[in-house]
Amino acid sequence: MNAKKINIKEHSYSYDLNEEELIDLLKKPNQLIEEINLEKGGFKTGYFIGISRLGSTQNILNVAPKLDTATTKINYLSMLSKGMQHPEMTSFGKDLFFVDLDAKPIKVKQDQDLITPLIIVSFLQLLSIIVKKGLRKSYYKVEQNIYGNVRGKILVSKTIKQNLFRIKNLYTFCAYEEFGVDSPENRILKKALLFSIKYLKSFNTLENKFEPLINYISPAFKTVNSSISISEIKHFKNDNFFPEYNRGLELAKMIIKRFGYNINSISNNQDVNVYPYWIDMPKLFEFYVLGILKEEFGRKDIVFQFSANYGELDYLRITEGKELVIDAKYKNLYVNNNYEIDDIRQLSGYARDKKTLSKTNIKSEFWKSTLLNCLIVYPDQTSGILESFESKLFLNPISQFENFYKVGVKIPTKDIIRNEPL
Repeated sequence: MNAKKINIKEHSYSYDLNEEELIDLLKKPNQLIEEINLEKGGFKTGYFIGISRLGSTQNILNVAPKLDTATTKINYLSMLSKGMQHPEMTSFGKDLFFVDLDAKPIKVKQDQDLITPLIIVSFLQLLSIIVKKGLRKSYYKVEQNIYGNVRGKILVSKTIKQNLFRIKNLYTFCAYEEFGVDSPENRILKKALLFSIKYLKSFNTLENKFEPLINYISPAFKTVNSSISISEIKHFKNDNFFPEYNRGLELAKMIIKRFGYNINSISNNQDVNVYPYWIDMPKLFEFYVLGILKEEFGRKDIVFQFSANYGELDYLRITEGKELVIDAKYKNLYVNNNYEIDDIRQLSGYARDKKTLSKTNIKSEFWKSTLLNCLIVYPDQTSGILESFESKLFLNPISQFENFYKVGVKIPTKDIIRNEPL
């Protein structure tokens, strides 16, 4: 039986699988599927998008964003860049997407490969932060055929085979350590950078967009060699570095493996092979909103993912006299006059949490009489350009509750252009 290819949008129902296939799917849960209903004979996707095989079958599921249309697509790169430009974000980006590098790749159309550009942009943003701090220096092993001198340990076997047998009697193969930036970890980063640049060059509009970022990063790697074996890349352990390096090396390995360790395999062909992946759309929206808030209110005035006693807030504005509990909700229902009571309860708890109040400049003797304003930020494609965001904060109250407001933000989109990712 031929494998099924199911194309569906996020948060939608599919009735394309038979009962046996649904039961098989229950045995092997899939991140892209939120609910399986045997009585109705179908499944429902959640707020994750991506491509995956279903259960133990060869059936392929492709989940696209709900906001995509026939002529426009969500501009993931703009959304990601908005939040990731802030250095403190590097430690929060790990759960944004997942790529199953141990699975068999799936052949898809170029425009269905949403993950490769996302990985590359995340990687470049991290590299810019690493470069700003300075490349890590360390001791690394060097092997060199030295003329008329000896340094470190003599490699007897290599010296005999490559020098004495060829009558190069004044040369000696030596192994020694040097201290600098030309280390294995930086070579992996350099190789992935070259892969990324070639990929972006396959799509002129992407290359132009990220040229300033590449021009900023590249000079720092000028003295770093990109020569490193596949075995070294596969077995390199990146667990003793600061967060940016650890995550940067993870992404670098993903990029290199994505193209089969061969830079010449990069092209803008119509059909490409990608590993199964998923992207967390609520988290991507959360990152995007973070970028907006930090630009509008100032980087130091917005605390991201603050841990209170009750739970973890998305954002807390601590500007004196303008304190605000803010939550990003990737839900369509707020476009109308609807609300979700669990969201209201969640924000109410945050606003009354003593740990939340202690993070503000409000004195403890005033806490009992303080009712912090709560704001829900949601996607609204009818919303205009964000001008004077501050003035729009309290224009749309959720009238059933005191001090509750909502504001819609437009998710960036782009016109569909053939042979261009995202």
